[in-house]
Amino acid sequence: MFTTALKTIPILTLVLVTIVPTKTLWAVLAETTPPNSKPQSEYKHEQFPVLLRIPLALIAKSIDRDFQHSEAVQQEILGTNSTGTAHCQGTVKCVIKEKSEGAAFFCRISGTVQSETCGTNGPATIQSRADTSYVAHKPFFFDGLQFKSIPTTVVSRTQLTITGVGSTLPLLRGRIVRRVATQRAQQSHSHAEAITQTITERELCQQINAEFDARISEMNQKLATSLSVIKHFPSAGSRLHIRSFPDGVEICLGTESSSNSNRVEPRTPIGDSIELWVQSKSDLIAGMPMAEFLLSTAPTWLATYLALNPTLLQPHDKKLILETHRGWLVLRLNE
Repeated sequence: MFTTALKTIPILTLVLVTIVPTKTLWAVLAETTPPNSKPQSEYKHEQFPVLLRIPLALIAKSIDRDFQHSEAVQQEILGTNSTGTAHCQGTVKCVIKEKSEGAAFFCRISGTVQSETCGTNGPATIQSRADTSYVAHKPFFFDGLQFKSIPTTVVSRTQLTITGVGSTLPLLRGRIVRRVATQRAQQSHSHAEAITQTITERELCQQINAEFDARISEMNQKLATSLSVIKHFPSAGSRLHIRSFPDGVEICLGTESSSNSNRVEPRTPIGDSIELWVQSKSDLIAGMPMAEFLLSTAPTWLATYLALNPTLLQPHDKKLILETHRGWLVLRLNE
């Protein structure tokens, strides 16, 4: 599918190039653009000499997993010390907000928490069940080198049900304790329910923060080799721009803000792999090993990156897939 797209799209603008004069770059693009060509989609952007693209599909693969958590409960509510077990489950959906500057992601976790506890208050014993439905939002963002998280927010609703009232005292004294405890439980039900909801929300935030911070850290480790190429980008006279689209994130090296640009160019959808685009000085790659070709003809910054990550060039690993199109090298970095 990727090769077909390259053959059918006449003008490629999502490219990585060495730093060249602006007129030379656009002259090259103009020479390879047939008349009356129509892009699939368009957007305004400055002339970027370097571009790295991270697909949302790759990010979602690490984040979009059901959330499940169980733990022991030990809490005091209105003088009653309760112990038991809570089971939490949630469905996760990761989305990205389209931005011309920056890349923000939002994980929406919707689910339930069910807990059963037994509490003691003097000689009275109270069994209860709490059913909580919740929606949590866990934001995170890309800072140019790695993904970082923002604290979770939770909105929930709890229903508390008293399932039994008992006493540690026998006979008449036990019946009196049960009757009094039942009356007090009914009178304080709304208050106890509100306290239970507050405690559940606080604990949910802690659990979700810990779980998704670990997922984001794991994702950073998986993408570390591919994303480390950013550290080798040429920097003279340029700065990094980060922007996001419904299908992923683009890290661009440019000289001006995208808000100041009026040029409109076609945009190729991001695939399932991290993509790197580099302008090639030569199309003569027939019979030449990938490692030799890249290290001998790539810009210095890219050759340095590849030399520091030799596993990318192992032909049996297929961590780096190379394709060419009209003088452009397209490198897909597979984790």
